[in-house]
Amino acid sequence: MRTLLSNILFLTLSLTMSAQTDTVSVSLPDSTTTTLPPCPTICNNKTRPRVCDNIADTTTTTTTTTTTDTIPAQKKQNFFVKAYYFFDRIFSPPRDSNYIDVQNYNWCAELQLTNRIELLDVDGGSNFRITVAPKVRTRIGPFFGWRFAFLGYNIDIKSLFLNNDDMDLGGSVYSSTFGLDLFYRRVGGNYNIRHLSMNGIDYSSLLKGEPFDGINMGMTRISFYYVTNYKHYSHQAAFSQTNRQLRSAGSPILGAAYAHNRCVIDWEKLTNVVNERNNTNYPVNEIFGYMKNDEISFTGGYAYNWVFSKNWLAAAELTGSIGYLIQHNSLTTAEETSHSGFDILEYLDDFRKKNLCFNGNMRLALLWNNGPWFAGTQGVFFYYQHGSGKITTRNILGTIYFYVGWNF
Repeated sequence: MRTLLSNILFLTLSLTMSAQTDTVSVSLPDSTTTTLPPCPTICNNKTRPRVCDNIADTTTTTTTTTTTDTIPAQKKQNFFVKAYYFFDRIFSPPRDSNYIDVQNYNWCAELQLTNRIELLDVDGGSNFRITVAPKVRTRIGPFFGWRFAFLGYNIDIKSLFLNNDDMDLGGSVYSSTFGLDLFYRRVGGNYNIRHLSMNGIDYSSLLKGEPFDGINMGMTRISFYYVTNYKHYSHQAAFSQTNRQLRSAGSPILGAAYAHNRCVIDWEKLTNVVNERNNTNYPVNEIFGYMKNDEISFTGGYAYNWVFSKNWLAAAELTGSIGYLIQHNSLTTAEETSHSGFDILEYLDDFRKKNLCFNGNMRLALLWNNGPWFAGTQGVFFYYQHGSGKITTRNILGTIYFYVGWNF
């Protein structure tokens, strides 16, 4: 019995001493004592750090690790990427999604049938007046668009070859806030006479419908317009089909334009037509060699989109402009007039005829658009009036489109 008690007491004392020797106390700077886990038997074991190392080393390692763990610098964008996002913010600012469904399509393909109507009137007062109009021309061609830009080309159905005397090239840039129209037009050789009077004699009944290729008209025009209520009204939904108008809305339209106009008449051909049909021998009377002018105009108007059913839209836009003309003319008898005295009313009237021009534009559209597919019809009508003081030129251009297309 004594031997058993002695063994138990010996084991108890041994365990107590062993626990005390396996415990290490470390003194911290604030004089507090913290009990750390026991040191490993092998102090050089790399898989487990030694707690008997200096506590300052552990603190330094932790601080260094925190300092080096920084956020990497973002990669700088190049010039082209910055320019793209800059123009994207300008062309596509935020809009009210209750009114406009901004579609996530970048490309557009369209097949378009075009019918063109034109009437040209050159009025020289008592000296002469001629009104001509070409036959209605039907063209067909493909159009392609990328987001803001829309370009295409029409081919005359009657001829697969391009007529050098008749060329129409145009392009448009559409965005939610503004638009840009480019127009290059050279027309000649396809007119029929509607009205003709020379030296006080009316030859209209005699020459009506007579072909005449002695007039050449040219126009180079660039126009800019701004849509003020772009958050609710979508010009793209009506005339480029890249967005959809969900609720009816309208907007005032403001803009400016520059144009270069030209008109040339072959007076010898015109005189020969009169002499042949009238059995006369009138001499050639050249009223002017050419009329050219540069035009700077300002535009204002209103546009409205009417959503009368789901995926259906009827649109109308009416604008008018007043411009200033810079003349570059070759005139003869048209300007050979003299005044006995200064008349303010006559001066203002001459200034209006020579230096001011009045233009108008009307657009109409009816279309169906469900997002990826669209189809419809559109009519665009222009009225241009400009002159040289004694001669006034009036030009009416009308284009009717039928189209079907796909956004992708």
